[in-house]
Amino acid sequence: MSTTARRRPLIAAAVSLTAAFSLHAGPAHAARGADRCPAATTVPTQATLDEAADAVVCLVNAKRSARGLEELERDADLAQAARAHSRDMARHNYFDHTARDGDSVGDRVRKAGYGRPGDGWNVGENLGWGTGDRATPLSLVNAWLASSGHRENMLKGTFRELGVGVAAGAPKGSDALPGATYTLNLGVIR
Repeated sequence: MSTTARRRPLIAAAVSLTAAFSLHAGPAHAARGADRCPAATTVPTQATLDEAADAVVCLVNAKRSARGLEELERDADLAQAARAHSRDMARHNYFDHTARDGDSVGDRVRKAGYGRPGDGWNVGENLGWGTGDRATPLSLVNAWLASSGHRENMLKGTFRELGVGVAAGAPKGSDALPGATYTLNLGVIR
């Protein structure tokens, strides 16, 4: 057994313990992450959607860095597809990885210009929405971290790029509270 093969179980155990601690560390842990990411604890409005997207990028990269993973670079095509999907879901009151026209995340990012035929690209997508305090970037990122599939997407070592789209309004929310709808697209072109 090589040295690298023996280290993998130890690294996996350390990452698992770090993730478990992060999820149960409570408000003090969340506040420390929010301090490094402006607008992380603010419910987005139509005027602050870009700041909310910036906060999501900051929070995702902070979580990746804390786990020894490479930070993701912003990609304009992934962001364009994410913004359009978030707006569509909020505007037309649905919440799904499949768009109303039947397009998948792969279809949407290709139409936005991500990758070229034969590039060998791979994408993932996290969706979320919330109202009131549950609509903040920090709340959404923490919810994704608490879900194994979403956490796996965010912390997948093969992804190199990301794009975030935030829309004001919740697809299934209450009109009494401000809300937001989020799409996080992650990708790699090989």
